[in-house]
Amino acid sequence: MADPRNTDRLAVRGSGTLIGERHVLTCAHNVLDDYSNRSALPMRYIWSTNMQVAPARNDRDLLGHASTVRTARVSPLWRAAANRQAANGNTQRVFGPAEGDFALLTLDTPLGLRFPPVVTMQLPAPPLGWWGHPRFGGNTRIRAYDADLLRRLRRQNVMVNHAGYPIDKCRDRPARGPATPAQLAACTGHIPDMPEWLDRGSTQWLSTGRLLDPARMTFDLDTAHGQSGGPVWLNWQGFRNLVAVFTGGSPRDTAPFDIVANQGVRLTEPILRQLRTWMRADGAEPGF
Repeated sequence: MADPRNTDRLAVRGSGTLIGERHVLTCAHNVLDDYSNRSALPMRYIWSTNMQVAPARNDRDLLGHASTVRTARVSPLWRAAANRQAANGNTQRVFGPAEGDFALLTLDTPLGLRFPPVVTMQLPAPPLGWWGHPRFGGNTRIRAYDADLLRRLRRQNVMVNHAGYPIDKCRDRPARGPATPAQLAACTGHIPDMPEWLDRGSTQWLSTGRLLDPARMTFDLDTAHGQSGGPVWLNWQGFRNLVAVFTGGSPRDTAPFDIVANQGVRLTEPILRQLRTWMRADGAEPGF
C-alpha cells in the first residue's frame, strides 16, 4: 500500500482461503484499514495496492504459483465505516464492525486448478483445487453455521483449527514459539530474484484450540500478525468445515481492555450470499 506521508510503498501481509479458481476469501482489514491505530501513519483508511497471492506457499516454494489481484471487494459494513471516518475529516477513528471484517479477492490468473511446478518420478501431483472443490478440495466444505449448532459441537469437544502465515517466524523457524527480535531483524532474505516474496512469514502454520463463544466466534487458538484472513474450520461429519475468517484478537469488555481471546467472522448465510454475488459478478459460479 502507499504511505500517505510520501511516495513510499508499505508492505502488508496476511492470509486467506482459496474458495474458487480465482477467488480468495480474506479479512477486510487486509485490504482497507486505518493503519494509524498501530503505526505512525496519519489517521485514514488506506487501500492496499499491488496485491499478490500465492496459495499453498511453503517457505520459498510457490507450490500453487502466484497471481496479482485484479479486484478487491470489502463488505459494505466495512466500507461504510471507512466512509464515516473520511466524512468527519479523519479526526475521529471509526472502527469497522467485527461482523463486517471480510473481503473477496479476484485474481488475474486462475490458480485453483493449476498443477504444482514439481517434477517427480511418481504419478503427477493433483492440481491445487480450492476449499469446497468436489474432487480436489480435500473433504472441505463451505456452508452457514448458526451459533446454536456451534454450541452443541463445543459441548461435544469438537476443536477448531486455523492455518496462516505468521510474521513472527523466519521461513520454518523456530519450530515452537515466536522468533526472537534478533532473529526477525536478521530475517531479510527472499526468494531468489523475487524480492517481494520475503522469508519472514513465508511458511504456513497450523493451530488447534477450543471454541469459546460461538456467538462472538472467539477461540483460544495461538496466532500472530500475518494470519489475519486465514481459515478457521472444524472437523465434523467427515469434512473440514469452514466456519469463520480469522480477524485477530478479541479484547476484554472492561478495562484494561486487553486481548483475552482470538476472534473470527462467522460465516452466516448473508455473508455467503454476498460472496456469491461478488463471484457471479466475475462470471464464476460458486460451489457453496
